[in-house]
Amino acid sequence: MPLHLLPTMLTLCNLACGVLTIYAVFEQKIGTAILLISFGLVFDVFDGWTARKLNAISVFGKELDSLSDIVTFGIAPVMLAYQLVLKELGPVGVGIALFYSISAALRLGRFNVMQSELSTFIGLPVPAAAIGLLTSTWFMSPWLLALSICVIAYLMVSHIKFPHFKKIKGDEEEVHGVH
Repeated sequence: MPLHLLPTMLTLCNLACGVLTIYAVFEQKIGTAILLISFGLVFDVFDGWTARKLNAISVFGKELDSLSDIVTFGIAPVMLAYQLVLKELGPVGVGIALFYSISAALRLGRFNVMQSELSTFIGLPVPAAAIGLLTSTWFMSPWLLALSICVIAYLMVSHIKFPHFKKIKGDEEEVHGVH
C-alpha cells in the first residue's frame, strides 16, 4: 500500500468502528460498543496527524473524515445512549437522539464549508460531543440525560469558540479532517 493512502485507511477504520458500534448496540454488547467508539477516536486523531506528516492532506480526506465522524460520533454514541437510557422516555427519547444526530451533521457540514483561520473551533467538535454524551450516559437519569444531550447538541451548532489544539501549537495547515 502506498504511504499516501494511510490517512484514508485510518479514516475508513474510524468509519468501520462506527458501523460496528451500531451492530454491537443491536446485539447489546455495550462494552464492545464503547471500545469501538474509543478506537474510532484514536483513528480520528491519527488520520489527520498522518495526513499532515505524509503531506497527504486532501479535500477528499476531509470529506471522508466528516462522513466517518457522523457515523462514529454523531449516530453510534446516541444509539448507545438510547439503548441504555433514553428508550425509557419513549418517543421523546427518539426525538432527543435524532436532535443530537442532526446537530452533529450540521456541525460537520459547517466545518467543511467554513474552515476557520482562528485558533478555535466554532461550535463543539463532534468527537468531543460524543465523549460528553457517553460520559453523561453513565451518570444521569433519563430526563437529566435528555437535557444534557440537548445542551451538547446546542453547543455543536452554536457559535461558541472552543480551543483548536493543533492550531494553538502553531500548525496552521488545513487538516485531514479533525472536527
